[in-house]
Amino acid sequence: MITSTPTASATADFLQLAHRADLGVVTARWTRPTTSAELRAGYQEMLRFATACNSCCRWLIDARRRVQVDARDVHWLTEVFYPTLRQHLHRRAYLAFLVAPYQLDHVQDDTLPPLPHTHGDNCSLNQFTEEGEAVRWLTAQN
Repeated sequence: MITSTPTASATADFLQLAHRADLGVVTARWTRPTTSAELRAGYQEMLRFATACNSCCRWLIDARRRVQVDARDVHWLTEVFYPTLRQHLHRRAYLAFLVAPYQLDHVQDDTLPPLPHTHGDNCSLNQFTEEGEAVRWLTAQN
């Protein structure tokens, strides 16, 4: 069963959000490459949506249609966004990034932490090329 709150199910044309209440997972699917402003707005919308979904702390982020993230956006995610997750969700967040296999060849970016990665007490990040594997990892997290 997929449910969504009436206030957030899509952000413009670049992000779709859904909540699997039975699994306790919020799914965010980037539908196209985004600008820096769109990326940041999308992550803020993910947080608002997850908070509205009973502070859901397990997120599946489908990044297969996103091409690249600018180093400034990585800095924003790691230094600004990730540190706020615990204060909004009141527990550690788990973010599973779903990527296409070809994207793994281009991950040799020094701005990205190697995955899996734990960002302090705020969140844990991992990446997968298969959605089932990502969901299994997420649902195994407490």
